[in-house]
Amino acid sequence: MLKTCTRIIAAGLLSSLVTLASAANYPERAVTVVTPFPAGGATDALARVLTEHMSKTLGQSMVVENRAGAATTIGASYAARAKPDGYTILLATNSTLVTNRYLFKTLSYDPDAFTPIGMIGIGPMVLLSAKKHDFKSVADVINFAKKQPGALSVASFGAGTSSHLAAEYFQQVADIDMLHVPFKGSTQALPQLINGDVDVFFDMVSTGMPQVDAGKVDVLAITSKNRLSSLPKLPTISEAGYPGFEITAWFTLVAPPNTPSDVTSTLRQALQAALKDPKIHDQMLNMGLEPGDGSAEALTTQIKTEKPIIEALVKRAGIVVQ
Repeated sequence: MLKTCTRIIAAGLLSSLVTLASAANYPERAVTVVTPFPAGGATDALARVLTEHMSKTLGQSMVVENRAGAATTIGASYAARAKPDGYTILLATNSTLVTNRYLFKTLSYDPDAFTPIGMIGIGPMVLLSAKKHDFKSVADVINFAKKQPGALSVASFGAGTSSHLAAEYFQQVADIDMLHVPFKGSTQALPQLINGDVDVFFDMVSTGMPQVDAGKVDVLAITSKNRLSSLPKLPTISEAGYPGFEITAWFTLVAPPNTPSDVTSTLRQALQAALKDPKIHDQMLNMGLEPGDGSAEALTTQIKTEKPIIEALVKRAGIVVQ
């Protein structure tokens, strides 16, 4: 019995030593960054901008893997089940870490179990409209919706995503009713808006504004409290007569539960180095994102602050995802 216990203890110590040695040499191969949205969207673009810089700091390549669908739960569940060795991490959003807990009766992952790496950035969305309507302002959308309740369709990245919440919040404050049409990301929603198959859409700046610049859709307002320095002529919804209106999307890096602290520290240092790079900083601003500080503390604070707000919004809207 004593020999058996000794062997178990020795095996445990050996396993710990191997883990420590592995962590000390981390990373020794490519790191996969899972994004819960399709390729070509804002989250995907952000992931590629960051990983290009981070891979140089880490001395290993970083591979972006898109696992989209089900309000980000497909990608989140996959990352949550990954081995906690730092070779699979998740570019998570507020949908992943906050909203989904209020949308699903049961979740396939625990949003509180992820090991935080650091906050990437936060940004507003733009209210886009199909050309067929020739809307010129937020007031035009609201007047149309009031005259024909339920006639206007509003696209989103998917049920429960920041885009959907923006649409629900907008309907609440304006006292209107629109038909929600969920897609798997901006890359699927935008073509439908361009074709006029859906009427309006709350999209990220980085994916929506190029379509505006190309003359394919119209932009009416932005969901931030204040105007963006990169889009100074674009009014806020707050300015359109709804003071205090503000809803944003944010992005962060997290690792599977129980990932060693020295591994996440290495990743955090690489993230912070990227965020401090003037080129990355300017790229993010052009994407409509305010760069974060890359800290785990900022992420924790963001989650704590946003939970009661999102819970109340979801309950008022009666959003339920099966």
